[in-house]
Amino acid sequence: MKTKQMIDAIKIRSVSDGSAWGWGPTRIKKCPRVTLSVLLIAVLSLASLAAAEKYQVYLSPMPFNDETQPIMQGKGTATATLEGDTLSISGSFAGLSGAARKARLSLSRGPGIPGDPVVDLTLVGDVAGKVTGQIKLDPSQLAALRSRKLYIQIDSEKAPTGHLWGWLLEEHDIAGQDVPVKGPWFWPPFAVKTK
Repeated sequence: MKTKQMIDAIKIRSVSDGSAWGWGPTRIKKCPRVTLSVLLIAVLSLASLAAAEKYQVYLSPMPFNDETQPIMQGKGTATATLEGDTLSISGSFAGLSGAARKARLSLSRGPGIPGDPVVDLTLVGDVAGKVTGQIKLDPSQLAALRSRKLYIQIDSEKAPTGHLWGWLLEEHDIAGQDVPVKGPWFWPPFAVKTK
C-alpha cells in the first residue's frame, strides 16, 4: 500500500523530468521527427560556424634593400574569409611613393618567398586605395592557403614587380611594438621544400 509521501514523491519526480506535460523523455520517444529535426538544426548550425576560416594580411614593402629603400614606402592591411572553397579578400593601403597599378593573389613556396601570380584582384586607388576580390580555390590552392603560401602583391609604377606584399596568415592577435611575447606566438613552425 502506497503512503501519501510515496505518492507525492512520484508526482514530483514526474513533474521534474517533464513527462507530466508530455515533453519529457516519454514524449521524445513518441515523436522521432522532432528529435531528428532538432539534431539536424544543431549539426547545420555547428557546420556553418566551423565553415568560415578567417585570415589576415599585413602589407609592407618588399624586397627592402638599399637600392629600393627610397621608393619602397607605404603599408596596408587586408582580411580574407574562406567559406567553402570561395576566398573573399578586402583590404586597403596607403603611402605608396607611386600610383598603384595592379594587385594580385600569388602562390609561393612559403611565407616571405616570392612566387607566381594566381589571379588578379580588383584595385581601386592611386597612392592609397582598396583591394578586393572573390576567388574560387581549387584543392591545391586551398592547401596552399592553409599552409601560408598565398600572398597579396600590389605593384606600383615605381615598383612594377611588387611594391607591397603580405601573406595570408590565420587570424591572430598582434602584439604592439616592444611588447614581449612568450612562446612561439602565432607563427607555427614551417618547412620549405627545395626543388
